[in-house]
Amino acid sequence: MLLGGCDPIIDIGGAFFPGWIFAAIGGLVGMLVVRQILAWTGIEPHLLFRGFAHLGVFTAISACLWYVFFLT
Repeated sequence: MLLGGCDPIIDIGGAFFPGWIFAAIGGLVGMLVVRQILAWTGIEPHLLFRGFAHLGVFTAISACLWYVFFLT
């Protein structure tokens, strides 16, 4: 409970947002780009469990963005 204040807070126009929101939005955009690339190359129809594959890509990109921008 005491570590709740350690989350990076970003000030945008006077409103404060936690850093994980921006990592999640970046992960969503990155996942959509990867999905379009997979659809364009014709790989996406061959994916088994597409929803889990996209969720994994989203999680990986979000975690990488969080690490690069907020933990270094």
